[in-house]
Amino acid sequence: MKRLFSVLMVLALFGSAMAQTVTYQDLLDHKSAKELTGRKGGDNIREYVASNGQSFVVGSTITYGYPTNGKYYLYFRDVTSGVLGALAEDPYESTSVSAANQEVYERIENRSGGTATIKKIQCVPIDPYNKINSGCKIYLVLNRGGVACTNFEEAIATREILVKADESESALEELKRWKEKLDLQIITQEEYDAKKAELMKKIK
Repeated sequence: MKRLFSVLMVLALFGSAMAQTVTYQDLLDHKSAKELTGRKGGDNIREYVASNGQSFVVGSTITYGYPTNGKYYLYFRDVTSGVLGALAEDPYESTSVSAANQEVYERIENRSGGTATIKKIQCVPIDPYNKINSGCKIYLVLNRGGVACTNFEEAIATREILVKADESESALEELKRWKEKLDLQIITQEEYDAKKAELMKKIK
């Protein structure tokens, strides 16, 4: 019994040691999920450092930008229909679907300005049929409604996710719109001042 306990402790410590930081440079270097995490499913990531240098960990908040096509997001999916695929170690392997079939997941409508919390970070193989040698992309499981971001960097590039600089720019644009409403006497000075105080916290 003691020996079994010792083995379990070693395995737990090993798994903890493998949990690590993955960076955008790792993706550019075409490193595989297994190479980065020790597991072909690519989970066990403690932290991801994005292309802009911003760090994301489990518990970090992401902000939705505008959908690529104006109504539906290209890089967000409701994966609850995929047998809880968002909670699986490998969303492609566990739900028995390929990357191409990922499109069957329910599309997510515009949530611009809303936020979600990162529940899990994975580096999913780009080629689900060649997991060992395939490079990977960052896949996020979010805290609401079984929603997942299927390609974090592409979501940033298309501004479906707003990073710090984008949030500041977006807040400034919104403040300008509120100023126009004030000038047109659509809103009161008090309403404008309240919104300005809220938005100024995001403007750098």
